[in-house]
Amino acid sequence: MKRRSMRKSIITILVFLISLTGFADGIKFTANSAPKAGIGQNFQVQFTINTKASDISLGNYDGLKLINGPSISTSQNISIVNGNYTQENKYTYTYIFQASQTGTFTIGGATAIVDGKSYTSNSVNVEIQQSAVQSGGNRRNSRNYDPWANFNNNNANSQPKEITADDLFVRVFVDKTSMYKGESLIATIKIYTKVDLVGFEDLKLPSFDNFYAEEIETPGRINLVRENYNNQAYNVGLIKKYILYPRVSGDLTIEPCIIDCQVRQPAQSNNMMGFFGYYETESKSLKSPEIKINVKQLPQSPDSFSGAVGRFNFKLDQSEDTVLVNDAVTIKISISGSGNFNMIETPKISWPKEFEIYEPIASQNTKVDASGLNGTKTWEYTIIPRYPGIFKLGEINFTYFDTSTKQYKTLSSPSINIAVKKDINDTHFGETSYNYAQKNIDYIGEDDIRFINFNSLNLSKNYIPVVLSSFYSWYFILPFLLFISIVLILRKKIRENANIAKVKQRKAGKTSQKRLKKARKYMRLNQKEAFYKEIIAALWGYCSDKLAIPVSDLTKDRTEIILKEKEIENYTIVKLLEVIDKCEFAHFAPVSAETELTYIYKEAVEVIEDLEQKIKK
Repeated sequence: MKRRSMRKSIITILVFLISLTGFADGIKFTANSAPKAGIGQNFQVQFTINTKASDISLGNYDGLKLINGPSISTSQNISIVNGNYTQENKYTYTYIFQASQTGTFTIGGATAIVDGKSYTSNSVNVEIQQSAVQSGGNRRNSRNYDPWANFNNNNANSQPKEITADDLFVRVFVDKTSMYKGESLIATIKIYTKVDLVGFEDLKLPSFDNFYAEEIETPGRINLVRENYNNQAYNVGLIKKYILYPRVSGDLTIEPCIIDCQVRQPAQSNNMMGFFGYYETESKSLKSPEIKINVKQLPQSPDSFSGAVGRFNFKLDQSEDTVLVNDAVTIKISISGSGNFNMIETPKISWPKEFEIYEPIASQNTKVDASGLNGTKTWEYTIIPRYPGIFKLGEINFTYFDTSTKQYKTLSSPSINIAVKKDINDTHFGETSYNYAQKNIDYIGEDDIRFINFNSLNLSKNYIPVVLSSFYSWYFILPFLLFISIVLILRKKIRENANIAKVKQRKAGKTSQKRLKKARKYMRLNQKEAFYKEIIAALWGYCSDKLAIPVSDLTKDRTEIILKEKEIENYTIVKLLEVIDKCEFAHFAPVSAETELTYIYKEAVEVIEDLEQKIKK
């Protein structure tokens, strides 16, 4: 019996230990928030999970306004005890909310997707007071309770550490500080932290006033990675990356980047629950140093230089070299490589006056990456020769400043030669040869007139005086009939417009459609208050105009009575009043779901269209 009871005790202990291990290795998804805040005061809600989630979505937060979020921070805790290696990751999603009225509000648990499975955090309550909640000391912070803090670090009950400029800072890095005008410059903005960075409140990027700026694509969310800077290890986040082209020469300045960020620190707990952890969130303002850039003026340039700086290739393609008079020829010029494509102008080409020239079709296919602005810029000319002969147009030159050799380079195309026949049987077109140079192209010919036909043209008289034509009398009758018709139409319009009620009734549908169109614009911009206001105005305005009810007498009861008198179905009447009630309620107590806007808009459109079809008078 003793052995059996001992065996049962051992099994119970093993089951308990296994359950603890499963809990420790399982997914922990928790939420915490400041317990109190004031009306109009921003407060944070943080959701922490110990594994990377593919997606996270907020729960219900009725009565609160989402100001910003999520800002994401990651931290990693590695420990080696007696040769045992353990690693714990923590992902924190920070949201900033604001309330416009007092009361206790609940923020529902968020949902995270991990490996296709859904996990839900706990919900949190926030008490909103009339005045802002001020924390003690000179630092603006909020204290929060984290039930898992003791598992994540061993100093949960220590005093907050003073954050120094070595613990948290922002920097703007450039790949060069001396350059020629038109040369590219890569500017990278990074944040470095040794503390628990949980989010940003405000971000002011440099304006780059003296540069043409193109943003290089970076991840939408700032993820912290481990890097060494000045022989110290930091968690580093890439904020933005730009390629810059100086617009002027001289000593230029890149303005500082200013960030207000949120840092979470362990706080001292004064209660007996020291086993658990408390932390406080502190606001910290960061400012990067200014950067001086020396931009040198380009050396004396040749006449063919138009501003291109970088490394380029030049190509010319000609669709035909032998054509008939009045046939089109396409000449395509392509410039490819890396450099300031936005400063490359249309190549200057001199065309002979024997050709009809159309404006070139310009296109640009470029992309911005860490190496600069790369791609191709093309111009496609369509020319039509009007005279026969062999036209030697010469070469097309392109000059650019090469940033690798610091010298000007000129690229030339093959000589453009076009043979033009008078017709398909013309064998003498080669007897007339026109030699051109791009800098000196003149119109060939003594009198600017060519190919006059001296043969008989067999012309015949084909003219009948208008007075003798059979349609002459209609020139007087038709204007008179048109005048009478216009007078009758205008008199009818005047009579109809004299009755204002009739005019409003007739135009009720169009007026409501204009308001609905405006409401849809607000819906796309997510301006909820303006959206509900326009929907209500559209519905009430339609009822007032269509049913000839003065605005002062417009009520739900009277509208319902008149609609029933017009034999409108009860379903349509109920639907109209329900939509009005929803909009009025949402206007004063806004909902958060964006699908609700689409649903209300759709209902409003349907009920107006339904009434427009059923109300005949």
